[in-house]
Amino acid sequence: MPTILASNATPCEKIYGDEIMLAELQHLQTLISRLTEQLQAKRLENQHLQEELATSTVSPKDEQARQALLQQFEQLQSQCSQSEQNQLDLANRHAELELTHEQLHNDHQALIQQQSNTEQRISTLEQEKLSLENEALQFAETKSQLEAERDTLMRKNDFAKQKVEAIIHRLSMLGQTSTETSN
Repeated sequence: MPTILASNATPCEKIYGDEIMLAELQHLQTLISRLTEQLQAKRLENQHLQEELATSTVSPKDEQARQALLQQFEQLQSQCSQSEQNQLDLANRHAELELTHEQLHNDHQALIQQQSNTEQRISTLEQEKLSLENEALQFAETKSQLEAERDTLMRKNDFAKQKVEAIIHRLSMLGQTSTETSN
């Protein structure tokens, strides 16, 4: 049973432990009832023997029977005391088991609450994950758009560069031709 009462036991093990404790409690209650009945029967028997002793006149020849009755009375008294002690022990054990059962029940409720909190946290994290995934998709789309725009601008830049180079080349050709014509 130590594994069932351990703090690292699973909720199923703790529930199983609760069921075992409950069965043990019911068994102890049955034993207490039986012992109480036996105790009452022994007390009645004891009372009858005392009444017999009180009402009977003991003659010297019945002394042996009297001694036997006294011995039987003492045995019954001893059994009665033992039954009372057993009943007390069982009642104490029953009380301990009830406390343990209550503690296990409280632990079980705490685990249920902890599980609920964990499920809520998981749900929140899943929502955050979806939100981050959506943001990542938006960033990817924006990146694609920006890359396409950059490519377009790079082509326009290359085209403008080519035009400027062509203009410079023409100007330099014009400058050479005008220098040749003026010479």
